[in-house]
Amino acid sequence: MANRIRVACGLVALLFAASLMPTAMAESAVELENPIWIAESDLGLEVLAIGGETKQKVLVAGADGYARLLDGENPSEQIELAPPTEETIRGIDWHPRGKTALLVGDNGVMLRYVAEDHSVNTVTGSAQLNGVDVAAIAWNAAGSVAYVGGEDGWIWAYHEGQDGQGVFELITESAGSDITGIACQEEQHVCAVTTETDGIALIDSNTNHTMYWIGDKERRWLGVNCAEPVFNRCVAIGDGRAIGSIGINIQQPELSTLFTQIIPDLGGEFTYIHKRAPGETLISMAPFQLTAWDMNNGEAYEWVEYSDVVNSSDALAGERLIGSWGTIDNPNVGYVVTSYGAIIGFHPPEETSVWTDSLISYILAVVVLVAVPGVIFGLIFMNSEKLQRKYFARRNAKNEAAENRRIEKEKAEKRAARKAKNS
Repeated sequence: MANRIRVACGLVALLFAASLMPTAMAESAVELENPIWIAESDLGLEVLAIGGETKQKVLVAGADGYARLLDGENPSEQIELAPPTEETIRGIDWHPRGKTALLVGDNGVMLRYVAEDHSVNTVTGSAQLNGVDVAAIAWNAAGSVAYVGGEDGWIWAYHEGQDGQGVFELITESAGSDITGIACQEEQHVCAVTTETDGIALIDSNTNHTMYWIGDKERRWLGVNCAEPVFNRCVAIGDGRAIGSIGINIQQPELSTLFTQIIPDLGGEFTYIHKRAPGETLISMAPFQLTAWDMNNGEAYEWVEYSDVVNSSDALAGERLIGSWGTIDNPNVGYVVTSYGAIIGFHPPEETSVWTDSLISYILAVVVLVAVPGVIFGLIFMNSEKLQRKYFARRNAKNEAAENRRIEKEKAEKRAARKAKNS
């Protein structure tokens, strides 16, 4: 019997403690706004890039050579471009000065966008890409060289020669593994490269484009971003929700480090990575989800949670994200883009009243403090025969005493009635 009482008390104590603890739930850090649709049909977008000279501009592109320029602060302001190709565009990078951008894609297509007149033309000499499907493009910090990466591990260093003729220098032979991403440090001469099966490499622009392989060939890497200019870090994303933190040794790139960690609590797979703010990136996921990665602290947190998207729109939840960006004035405010052509804004949740939240918490605490002791005593009583015997014996004694008092009262009334009659 004593054991049953102890068990009951233990269970109730656990329930009481749990009732006072906050519930841990995955919540979005931001709220989504109603989407802006670029077109009424599926555009098959594949890539976006943020740049511009004086204002934040965003280039989006994809299937059939489609390309469009968006205003980064107000993406409803758009300019449709006319690339001279019907090939799928898969990679874009703005020149550091923001006046032009390079676009690359299938079958060796390489285009230049010029901000002055919004023209898009084929890069002269790009036939040297030999029809290779190209998916990655990145300018070095100085804007003197752009690295172009494609299928089977081909990487070229490109610069514009005399008379505007493009010069392409092959810096790696076919490695048998597609190049999935290239990103360059914003203030240094080192760029990072991700591949499908050959791991991660660094390119040193100061030593005739020397490549240094720094490891992890066992994983399929999907992309890379170098959003941390101060401490010379890049971050790569891989399958199985892997994050590769790259610590770059500027003086001796071959001594650079790669630390890989898995983010187990997420429910999807990484797809793209873009800069949100210095030292922080936004990682797009499938299904529709965004994860923020703090490069300095090596921590991930939910930016847009999939369940919140499902609750707002089942149709939107089925969209494929191609990327995102945070605005210059406030990186907590920004946009995500889907392959179909939806542009969805995000912003921090509206602040709630601290006073109201505190009052509700106090009321709930009082209710719990009043209700739980009763539950405790009830469980103890139901599991104790001794307490039940004492309770019923006491109740019977009270009932018996009350009955005796009633009988004595009736007798007294009858005696008083007889006395009054005889008198």
